[in-house]
Amino acid sequence: MMKIIRWDLLDTPETLSLITAICGGHKGTALTIGGFDGPHAGHESLFDAVFEAAEKQNLATGIVTFTRSPGVNKKPFQYPGDVSTLNLRLGYFAEKGFDFVLLIDFSGEFGKMIGGVFFDILVKTVLMRYVAVGPDFRCGHRLDTGTAEISALSHKEGFRFDSIQQVELDGLRISSSAVRKAIQSADFAHAERLLGHPFLLDFNISDWKISENNSLEIPVSFFTQILPRCGEYSVVLSVSSGKSVEAKLLVTEKMVILSPSGDEALPDAADITTVRFRLS
Repeated sequence: MMKIIRWDLLDTPETLSLITAICGGHKGTALTIGGFDGPHAGHESLFDAVFEAAEKQNLATGIVTFTRSPGVNKKPFQYPGDVSTLNLRLGYFAEKGFDFVLLIDFSGEFGKMIGGVFFDILVKTVLMRYVAVGPDFRCGHRLDTGTAEISALSHKEGFRFDSIQQVELDGLRISSSAVRKAIQSADFAHAERLLGHPFLLDFNISDWKISENNSLEIPVSFFTQILPRCGEYSVVLSVSSGKSVEAKLLVTEKMVILSPSGDEALPDAADITTVRFRLS
């Protein structure tokens, strides 16, 4: 079972014991680092590199990521929304087979950390022996650390480092921004091609209200995920029992309204896990 480690608890005895258990029988860890807001098809080469290095070097596999995209902190009023929730991302990482995820709450204090210190902490706490990042990866205070600096650090700190080339689709770079644009324009088929899997809305929000016609309603502001443009969409609900239910999703400027597609009543809101948009 994939383990969750919190950055702010790295130096606690409980976390150190958990890391020892994760690395038991291994020589350290193989990591990739990023926001992974999606995750999308462009991230798969990073994940593949981690698993390949882990197999060759007998390492445990891990992802270092954020509870939410750092973009929401940098430009909160311009940020359009996440492609995926933390809940969905963790489920995806677990299905991929990662041994652990190291979660960071991006804060002002964390943002002041230089990249060299960040990588030194990874080496000393989670025993990083390999890391794969994209060619344009940068981190640290004022983005002071990129691939050139990481390469130098790898020789100093004794870990292997790979810069993995970007993945393209029809000659265009796959990115979270491209996925957001596809979703906002309701081009769910293109979003699925970019993601490598269907775009899902996480239904794990506790504030859905039942309307007079037995629809479920919630203000748009309650969603942290990106939403398509205003309109009505045919969707498929995934229910905790494993059942799939057809429904209609109406997105307005202020509200998201989920209604039955036919004569069948909607499941209880607490039983609905995700919403998938029908491809047009």
